[in-house]
Amino acid sequence: MREASRTKRTLQNSRMSLMLFLVQIVVGFYSRKIFLDYLGAEILGLNTTLGNILSFMNLAELGIGVAMATSLYRFIHEEDQETICEIISVQGWLYRRVALLILFAGVVVMALLPFIFPDTDCGLAYVYSSFVVFLFGTLTSYWWNYRQVLISADQKNYKLQPWMHVVRYAIMVFQIFSLCVLNWGIWGWLFWTFVGNVVAVFVINAVLKKEYPWLHQSRVKGRELLNKYHHLIVMTKQLFVHKLATFVLEQTTPLVIYAYVSLSMVTHYANYMIIVGYVWTSVGVVFAGMSASIGSLVAENNKQHTLAVFWELLASRLWIAALACYAIYLFMSPFICLWIGNDYLLEEQTLLLILVGAFIRLSRSIIDSFKDAYQLFADVWAPVVEAIINFGGSILFGYLWGLNGILFGSNLSLVLIVLLWKPYYLFRYGFKTSSVIYYAQYAWLILILLLCAVGCNLLIPNASENNLAQMLRLLPAFIAYASLTYMLLYVTNKGMRQFTLRIINIIRH
Repeated sequence: MREASRTKRTLQNSRMSLMLFLVQIVVGFYSRKIFLDYLGAEILGLNTTLGNILSFMNLAELGIGVAMATSLYRFIHEEDQETICEIISVQGWLYRRVALLILFAGVVVMALLPFIFPDTDCGLAYVYSSFVVFLFGTLTSYWWNYRQVLISADQKNYKLQPWMHVVRYAIMVFQIFSLCVLNWGIWGWLFWTFVGNVVAVFVINAVLKKEYPWLHQSRVKGRELLNKYHHLIVMTKQLFVHKLATFVLEQTTPLVIYAYVSLSMVTHYANYMIIVGYVWTSVGVVFAGMSASIGSLVAENNKQHTLAVFWELLASRLWIAALACYAIYLFMSPFICLWIGNDYLLEEQTLLLILVGAFIRLSRSIIDSFKDAYQLFADVWAPVVEAIINFGGSILFGYLWGLNGILFGSNLSLVLIVLLWKPYYLFRYGFKTSSVIYYAQYAWLILILLLCAVGCNLLIPNASENNLAQMLRLLPAFIAYASLTYMLLYVTNKGMRQFTLRIINIIRH
């Protein structure tokens, strides 16, 4: 019964995410084109860099959100409303301190902005204004929006996300109207960004009040409950180190690119990552709500069933990640040319390095979700090593090889920690079984996916142009890859057969 409930909520999240994702693709690509035309690569590169600086300041969050979410799984499973309220109260008290710390850090950064951006064409007034608006948006998540962690842990994102997307797209429409019709320029774009942050606060809290009328938290009470939930503080300290590594992995690349190349190259890279990001989102649609479902599954303490689900998710996730990356490889260049022009193309070698990182990120969530569900955060040395390899490698190889070197350094840390260490840690301390079978299974799956990609590349036509006709000529290669990899995985992998059976049952019902 609970398995059916998990599947039902996962499907509800997936359906809603899919509809919103389709809208997001259309609005996102069109708005990016407009913003590039009216704001320019310099402004968008500046906004990306400011966002990365704020992401660094968000390290002050220390991983509190993940600690709270993983702690809520069991009590949501048991429908223990009193304990849920207490945990949210503790989170509220901690987040208020985080907000004050980020505010102080923001004041310090503002004093340094003239030295960080000494030669920007848009002027320091816009730099300061943008930073203040972005800082305000960050602070709202700690002062008012922190309770939405309950919606995520309870697999009810499908009830909040439509409203959030409506707000996001409405703000984009107003921004485009301000740029194209009213000629408000960068200030109009910034004004509507601020309005969007304010509206989001009211929307999130309205949905929370409707879904959880019994949710009554008190920051004062949260301070008093710290001793009772001391394990949350321990987990938070462990998660901070993991959060640091995640930041270095995901946020420092644009900063290093800015340091070694230019703000314009940050925009070129960001254009590619927008497309990769949409692919990540599309894969996330298929697995929407998975983390919370896994948390509920682990809470049942059925090891055999948990392992069976793990192998099913691993095979299906790797296959879908491979399809996504092969599609990016085939269609990225012609799409970029159609979307914003040849001037924004990157080298094929750069694209391949982006795809290596994309594949690992797309497929890593299976290990991460089970690891979080078992609350395995004690390997604090691993993210430290990951951060050192990532940042140090990006700086060293970036100095030697430019953008490609930066991406190589980033991928190196992913291979050593994400592909090698984390599975070992999960199998030893979570599943409590040997990890050798995992490495053998993973290597076999990757071998099949790579060999099929090499073979299907023989179907790629020789053409120098990048246009819609070229994209259509590339379609048979993708169809052949999807079909061939599925058949081989179905024949050789039990998890893929179980995944197929699950899909068939879903369609029948």
